[in-house]
Amino acid sequence: MVRTKHLALALVVATAVGAGGAAHSAPGPDGDGPAGPPATAATTPEPRRLALEELIEQALLGSRELAAERHRLAAVEAQIEQLFWAPFSGFSLGGAFSMVPDKCVDTTALSDQGILRNCDGGSVSSEEDWYTKEWGPTFHVEVKGGVPLYTFGKISNAKQAAKEARAAKEAGLPAIEHRIRADVTRAYHAVIGSREMLYTVGEGRKHLEKARQRLEQELAAEEGTETQVDLIKLQVFEAEIDHLEQQTRQIEQTALAALRFLVGGPDASRIEVPDEPQTLLERKLEPLVEYLDRALQHRPELAAIRHAVKALEAKVEMRRSDFWPDLLLVLSWRYGWTPGRTDISNWMLTDNYNYGGGVPAAALALRYNLDWGLDIYRLDEAKAELSAAVADQQRALDGILLDVRTTYIKVAGTRESIDKLGRSRTLVKGWIAAVAQGHAAGLNSSKDVKDALKEYFTIMAQMHALIGEYNAGLAALDRAAGGFQPSVGPDRPGE
Repeated sequence: MVRTKHLALALVVATAVGAGGAAHSAPGPDGDGPAGPPATAATTPEPRRLALEELIEQALLGSRELAAERHRLAAVEAQIEQLFWAPFSGFSLGGAFSMVPDKCVDTTALSDQGILRNCDGGSVSSEEDWYTKEWGPTFHVEVKGGVPLYTFGKISNAKQAAKEARAAKEAGLPAIEHRIRADVTRAYHAVIGSREMLYTVGEGRKHLEKARQRLEQELAAEEGTETQVDLIKLQVFEAEIDHLEQQTRQIEQTALAALRFLVGGPDASRIEVPDEPQTLLERKLEPLVEYLDRALQHRPELAAIRHAVKALEAKVEMRRSDFWPDLLLVLSWRYGWTPGRTDISNWMLTDNYNYGGGVPAAALALRYNLDWGLDIYRLDEAKAELSAAVADQQRALDGILLDVRTTYIKVAGTRESIDKLGRSRTLVKGWIAAVAQGHAAGLNSSKDVKDALKEYFTIMAQMHALIGEYNAGLAALDRAAGGFQPSVGPDRPGE
């Protein structure tokens, strides 16, 4: 490849000049000559030259945006798990510990006179008779709660809304991947096109330099018909070419920086693209209706918003169920133990210190929250959110179809422009070759060379821009249609 040979030659020359300059600039111990081989700087790591598909793969693997969306998806999945356990979350465990005065009283039976007997056999006539002066611990444990048996759709609709929200998140992930793929493709072709334009500028500059040198020689020898004004015009044109080269290099560096940002990773600064000529990806465009149908079926944004609408529909039903009561199974179990107090086993007396430990108590309960004012407006809120989502769905559908149409028109128009400009590129190259040979033979003036080069740079700049737009436009069209298709290449129109 000619371009590769020029690049290799430039590297060899730069290395030789750099080494020679360093050798002559480093004095010896006595200051009379070179001190030997110069100190070598730290070696720069070799760049990682990745093809387009490798760049896309690295960008998808290292995307922080995708990672963040996956974490959000995990959060939604955690919400679904919470809803699974929500019916069993109405239980509570409580415990208490305290110190109370000890007492001992015989309550196994009441005496005929209705007198309580203390543990020593004597009668209990007052509080002081059966309290001791000692204090002891008391322990209490209680478990209580309820399990919803029927809630008129509160729990089932909440689960359905959460599942649809998760499906919407999952459906939205490919949209991010498609955008990353399209962005990487655009940045890649911008780098390739800019470098191809730099190469084109370099090739054209050779003809301009030859024309200027020949004109300078003719003016010095006072030969020919051209004047100093013609030389100034050539020099002005050279300055314009320098400006064009600087702008092109700026575009190349900007696109490369964007590409490294998209790919990311710890060694993103070493990422490079292969040094290859710009080529036109050849793919036959299908009819517009095919892309429209494909977008309706496969566009991730449409799938995501459909699930979002279903989630809001479930939310509306959940708000409607708030107007109905809940049927619950209520369970409770209590246990109390106070070592210093007599365990009263008489069924006619209540013992608040020693109790429980047997079968839990169970009952059916009906719970109805009397907050109709809140329920009415919660339902209105859910209905309004659903109506807004339906409107957003229609708007998204119209926007996607418009996106497909405009992208298709742009790609098709760019391809047609490339075909028409291809013949102009072939003709201008022949024009430059003819003018250069004629100028070398003294048959053409420097103005002829300048005019041919000006047209050459104009046409080539347009051609490189159009090829880059077309290649990136194919990726944009695939993204608009909801799926990427393989491209066939290369093709160089007009050659």
